[in-house]
Amino acid sequence: MQGAFALNLKPNDNTWIANGNVRAIYTKGSVTYIGGDFTAVGPNTGRGAALDSTTASVDMRLPRVNNTISAAAPDGSGGWYIGGTFTIVGGVARNRIAHILSNGTLDTAWDPNANSTVSALAVSGSVVYAGGSFTNIGGQTRNYIAALSTTTGNATGWNPAANNTVVALAVYGTTIYAGGTFTTIGGQTRNRIGALSTATALATAWNPNANSTVSAIVVSPDGNTIFAGGAFTTFQGASGPYTRNYIGAIDATTFNATPFDANSSAAVAALAVSGDGTTLYAGGS
Repeated sequence: MQGAFALNLKPNDNTWIANGNVRAIYTKGSVTYIGGDFTAVGPNTGRGAALDSTTASVDMRLPRVNNTISAAAPDGSGGWYIGGTFTIVGGVARNRIAHILSNGTLDTAWDPNANSTVSALAVSGSVVYAGGSFTNIGGQTRNYIAALSTTTGNATGWNPAANNTVVALAVYGTTIYAGGTFTTIGGQTRNRIGALSTATALATAWNPNANSTVSAIVVSPDGNTIFAGGAFTTFQGASGPYTRNYIGAIDATTFNATPFDANSSAAVAALAVSGDGTTLYAGGS
């Protein structure tokens, strides 16, 4: 009599997966054939992947994440901070924010434990700035924006207290640029975009005044221009209004719109600028 055995109900994370329904499976020898509604089959990376910049191959060392990753920022040592809606990273509970070390493992000592989505991250020295829809992070009440120690994950005393969601962050020197759906931040009225002191958390005089959500912010390498993307169609600036459909560039000193006018046909959700400052990359709808 052959002994009975129980099937393992936990899926094998190392098994490749298809991007649609599998409707037929046939195994012959060491080869398994599958057919169905899919158009691609590949390794199970979870909700995030690191790709080689030359070959586009996937670095499979990274821990799997169980839900959406909305933001990623390098830690300066080969690792990454990630934020989103996830609650598990590499099989360990991590609520919406985590640190992945350069060797591809989870930093088990760093756990700010956000109570809602983390949508934006920026790193400066020993501080991780986070934005999102959370109201508690790093062990403290922090409304939609916070600064966290890179060592402990605890919230610092920096507290701009936005009145609504922060979905974009960029740091340049002693200034944090923030974008989102808020209308007050750093103790001042700032419609969906503003600049904050890294020392005091107070809003600076910089006030472009967007008429709708700012979803992405990036600073030019020289710090003179702030590029913004989102659902807006105008900036007020100091001398506006300026029509800028979903993407625009703002002077870092005067906060007026610059002549740059890419005139997108729909919302822009992500931006990146080249190292020499001559090319802006945009993604969205």
